[in-house]
Amino acid sequence: MFIVLLSCILGLFSINPALATEDFTFSISSLSEFEAGQFPFVNGKAVTLDKNPVSDVQIQVNFPSGIIKTTTNSTGQFSVLSPVPTDIGEYTITVYAKKDNKFTDAQITYKGIESKPSIIQESQIEKTPKSNEEIELDPFSKMIQQLEKQKTEEVEREINIKELQQVDEQRRLAQIDLENDLKDSEKRNESYSLRNVFYRFIQDVDSSVRGIFWQQFLFTEKITQQAHEAEEEALKEGKSSFQAMKIFQQEAAVTQKEVMDVNKNLSVKYGNATSNVQNLFDKNGKLPREE
Repeated sequence: MFIVLLSCILGLFSINPALATEDFTFSISSLSEFEAGQFPFVNGKAVTLDKNPVSDVQIQVNFPSGIIKTTTNSTGQFSVLSPVPTDIGEYTITVYAKKDNKFTDAQITYKGIESKPSIIQESQIEKTPKSNEEIELDPFSKMIQQLEKQKTEEVEREINIKELQQVDEQRRLAQIDLENDLKDSEKRNESYSLRNVFYRFIQDVDSSVRGIFWQQFLFTEKITQQAHEAEEEALKEGKSSFQAMKIFQQEAAVTQKEVMDVNKNLSVKYGNATSNVQNLFDKNGKLPREE
């Protein structure tokens, strides 16, 4: 296994010497060859002239397939994997490093080669091949395998997230369309609503009782609305539709006394009777007979 190693000293480009920090060495390494389908990688390290690690160095790695950015860790090291596998050919990776006002770059070249047949196939040794569980990978191969696995899982997660976001966006747009359709429908049918129809009806009723009729309708409308709200609340609480209907019926029910009290007050309010006259009626709404 051939490893290319480059080393360079970060140079000072700022004209303000007050921003300078001590020089440090930056090195990168990789393989000289990767089989087609493998993910190329680059390792690197930054240390001072006294061999002390330098952390938080800004790293930008320009692979042929894309750009990856990272920083050195507390030991001054970094490791970056190409976003896509390599093809056959010769490629160059450029690494840029920056720390405060110090900057440098270095390049490393590798070849993408055809996948090699296994040693067993080449030597044609007649042995029973080991299962995947029995093959013991060297530490470096394990690292590459793990990095490739992580990259694949990351890509799958990103795809799943994007698909879920698209579904949520489609649902949101569909909900907006539905709400707009309902609003348009309400506007088109507004003149046919129960309130408007009843209002047009009482325009032909004698003006002396028109106000009473309208207030009676508003009383009924209020009771019905309260019953609907109670029904919806019951459904939100997890009650069955049958239970919610029962609650609606209970809330919408009006006693004879409540109706009589409403009519009594309306008759007085609109001048169709006085309180003294209304008080003559019994609990059944009838005048007592003289014996």
